[in-house]
Amino acid sequence: MASSSTRSSRRKPVDPVDDEPDAFSDQRSEKKTAYLLRQVSERLAISLTEALRPFNQTASVYRVLIALTRRDHARMRDLIELTLVESSTLSRTIGRMEAQELVTVEQDDDDGRAVIISITQAGRDLLDAMLPAVSAQYEWSVHDVPPADLEILRTTLQRMLRNLKISPIK
Repeated sequence: MASSSTRSSRRKPVDPVDDEPDAFSDQRSEKKTAYLLRQVSERLAISLTEALRPFNQTASVYRVLIALTRRDHARMRDLIELTLVESSTLSRTIGRMEAQELVTVEQDDDDGRAVIISITQAGRDLLDAMLPAVSAQYEWSVHDVPPADLEILRTTLQRMLRNLKISPIK
């Protein structure tokens, strides 16, 4: 009889998605899709963290820089929606970014309680330096996926996102 250490060393890793019985039944298939979306999301987040490590920056900083590059400036509440970063995390992130001179923070003339965050040239330069590493990580994740499949995936995810934004289920 083999010892338990011998038995366990011969077992192949378990993949809950592959081992799921009857993965094509309606309910199981929905769960599998949600599980895969979560797995891809988590793996992309880990990959992004690794790509940003040489720059000593976080995914939150990257998301803010991307959002501000597209808009030049934004109110804090708009950045929460654009980056999907929690309010308290975003406030701390903006504080660190301001200290690093990646952004400026000014009072909103129209609303004294609000602040407007703007990207600086240093923020643009940092983003330009990070983009090749981040892009390479993403490109690797889809390197063997045909462009037509990526377009279908993109369209499907946009529909799902739209549905979730207007969902009556709260």
